[in-house]
Amino acid sequence: MKIGIIGAGNIGSNIASLLISQDLASEILLIDINEKLALGKMLDLSTLSVILDKNIKINSTLDYSKLKDFDIVVITAGITRKEGQSREELAKINASIVGETSKKIAEFSPNAIIIVVTNPLDLMVYACYKNSGFNKNKIIGMAGELDSARAKLNLAKLKNISPTSAKINVFGMHNDEMIIQTSQDVTKDEFQTIKDETINAGANITKLLGTSAYYAPAAAVVKMIKAIKNGGNVIASVLDDNEICFGKEIKLSKKGVEKIVENEVYKSVDTSNFIKLKKSL
Repeated sequence: MKIGIIGAGNIGSNIASLLISQDLASEILLIDINEKLALGKMLDLSTLSVILDKNIKINSTLDYSKLKDFDIVVITAGITRKEGQSREELAKINASIVGETSKKIAEFSPNAIIIVVTNPLDLMVYACYKNSGFNKNKIIGMAGELDSARAKLNLAKLKNISPTSAKINVFGMHNDEMIIQTSQDVTKDEFQTIKDETINAGANITKLLGTSAYYAPAAAVVKMIKAIKNGGNVIASVLDDNEICFGKEIKLSKKGVEKIVENEVYKSVDTSNFIKLKKSL
């Protein structure tokens, strides 16, 4: 598969590294407005591929025409939320970036599947949809896998079990209104602790690192790419018939979203803020 990555920063470069190590791409293209950054990352990643004995074509560019006929394009480009900045301000700025990027992807890779990582995630999936003109099943947002992994980690620590055996998932909006669903035996207080720690996980990492998380988000994107390549289920942000977007369990294939797995919890998702902000874009 030919995979393009828009944004060669921490998340984008880690996505590329994982794709190389897991042999998931025949070609990787990094696109970034910082040409030197993209070139440097490309050279480092190319050396990585040689060390791992991988025969993968890796390039960097400012030229979107080099994306011609790519299978998957990942959008990580955008600004991070600054202190005191409202979600609406962030949404407008990043919607402009994602919107312009989506138009270019549509021009050169009209059959691609787009994975959106830029925040505010659910709104950026909508911005990508409106500007690309793509069918809804070709645009998916990375959120649910990341939030669910954090919830599993928090449940595992609380119950002293393996995270891989933790029966818990996160649906709905990729914000403080996320909905956590578990079949694990937990008390009300334990559930609240898990919910609080999951909601605050990203902010806690940012406080410690001075930047947002990137290893786990990159891994979540790669998990989605594997599901596209081989078929499989993930939790991702997708649009419904009313153009409202939030995290649901979906079945992916090389055609994009094949199926949305129904779940009663979707009915309890509060979409009012999404609808409000969507109108302001």
